[in-house]
Amino acid sequence: MASEFEYSLQTLIAGDLLAWPTDTTWGLLARADLPEAVERVYHLKHRPPEKPLQLLAADHESARRLVDDGDWAKKFKRLAAAFWPGGLTIVAPASTLAPTTCVREGKVGLRVPADPELRRLLAALGGYVAATSLNRSGEPPVLSYRDAMRYADWVGRIHPGEPKGRRASTVVDLVSGEILRTGAVPAEKVLAILEDT
Repeated sequence: MASEFEYSLQTLIAGDLLAWPTDTTWGLLARADLPEAVERVYHLKHRPPEKPLQLLAADHESARRLVDDGDWAKKFKRLAAAFWPGGLTIVAPASTLAPTTCVREGKVGLRVPADPELRRLLAALGGYVAATSLNRSGEPPVLSYRDAMRYADWVGRIHPGEPKGRRASTVVDLVSGEILRTGAVPAEKVLAILEDT
C-alpha cells in the first residue's frame, strides 16, 4: 500500500495541484515545468499574472542552479547559510535553468523549506516545485488542516498534517536590498546580513 508521501508525489507527477502543510503556512504546489499547472494556480487564486510564484527548492545547490552569477552572489550565499532551510524567500536574477513559468522581469524567488519531508518531495521531483500560499489572493493564510479542506475542490490532494508556522515567509530582493514582505524571519536580521556583506 502506498504511503501518504507517495500519494502526494504521484499527484504532482501527474500534473495535478497539491496542498501541503509547510513550515510556514499551508502551501499550494504545482510542477513549474508544466505551464498548464501553473496557470491553474493563477486562475484558482485570482492571482495577478505579474506576481510570480516562488520556487521551493530541495537544498542549497538546487536553488543555486536557478540563479545567475553576479555581484550579489556573496549575499545570496550568506543569506542562504543563515536562514535556510527556513522562512526566507530570496528574490534574485534567474539563470537560464530557472523555469520561465516562475520568472518575472528576469528574477526568481527561491526558498528551501525547513520541513524535511517536503524537501524529500522536492528532491524526488528534480529539485524544486512552484509554490504559493493556499489561500485566495488577498485573503489570510490557511493555518489548519480543517481550513485547508475548504480548498479540496482546487487540488488533486491535500497532504495530511498541520503547518509548523503561522506566518508566510519573509521576502527579500537581493538586487535592491528591499524587504518585499515581512514574515517568518525578522526583517532586521535579513537587512543586517545584507549591510554586512
